[in-house]
Amino acid sequence: MSEPATRKAERASAVSESNEAVLAVRNLKKYFPIKTGVLSRVTGYVRAVDDVSFGIYPGETFALVGESGCGKSTTGQVLLRLLLATAGSVHFRGEDVFAATGERMRRLRKQMQIVFQDPYSALNPRMTVGAAIREILQVHNIARGEEAFEKAQEVLVRCGLDAQHVGRYPHEFSGGQRQRVVIARALALEPSFIVADEPISALDVSIQSQIINLLEDLQDEFGLTYLFISHDLSVVKHIGDRVGVMYLGKLVEIGGKREFYHEPLHPYSQALLSAVPVSDPLIKKKRIILAGDVPSPANPPPGCSFHPRCPYAMNVCMALVPQLKPTESGRYAACHLVHPPDADAVREASNRDAHY
Repeated sequence: MSEPATRKAERASAVSESNEAVLAVRNLKKYFPIKTGVLSRVTGYVRAVDDVSFGIYPGETFALVGESGCGKSTTGQVLLRLLLATAGSVHFRGEDVFAATGERMRRLRKQMQIVFQDPYSALNPRMTVGAAIREILQVHNIARGEEAFEKAQEVLVRCGLDAQHVGRYPHEFSGGQRQRVVIARALALEPSFIVADEPISALDVSIQSQIINLLEDLQDEFGLTYLFISHDLSVVKHIGDRVGVMYLGKLVEIGGKREFYHEPLHPYSQALLSAVPVSDPLIKKKRIILAGDVPSPANPPPGCSFHPRCPYAMNVCMALVPQLKPTESGRYAACHLVHPPDADAVREASNRDAHY
């Protein structure tokens, strides 16, 4: 077994043995109001994140995947309080993130950082990269003056750049170098948890592998925990430890990477994996083509939100919302095929629909 593969196996083993989550998310919701008319009255809500719960364990990479617009990035930003949640809770190492204020929130900011999707817009074009890193060191009272300058150089070198790059502006770097700068800025505060929001989607394929390898090296060196947001299942297969699949603001499946890629439980997961290209031209994959378009999060369908596109949809799927529940193997799925509802639940849902 190669050294990277050995490190992955050791990390996966450590994750499986850990019972306490670094980050615990419970019933998280983020609704954006829809305002219309001259008086800007609220006439509805876009349910970007709708009752999402999951945990992330020490040293693991939890990958959040799904189509564009499913709520992945919104989830990541709400976790860090870059967006205010509508409902739910987030606890980081037992501390309530949404209740933290003042110095408590400042401490949490140091421990929880983010790497944004677009490295250019994430940097101030009027500041050198050295000044951008020194600024956050000063704000958090970590270092000032010459010490901050040296620490900025040190973290840039650790992320594969030259110490002399501290005097350059963002437009003087390539896309891959800018992303390294963004990673270096996040790493400067010595966090333990990082949200990587599509960190390679804006980069060339030849550069993507370098950034992925850098993230893995930093994780092994500093014991980092990642929430890795991506729509690229090929990348997730390489870097992820566990996978969570989102559809229309809801989590529909959570499981270990190996089990997920070998036998996905949810029909939506199966469709996503069927679209991943294979390198061997002799291997023929059966592509699952989903009918129709993704419904609007402002007007989701009743019952299971995936039922209008699901090839296995049943009558109960149109009436009863499936809950994300564990299977015997410890994986989670929100699907009536995996967890058949009892007759009483079906009857109650039918009566409720008839009443309305």
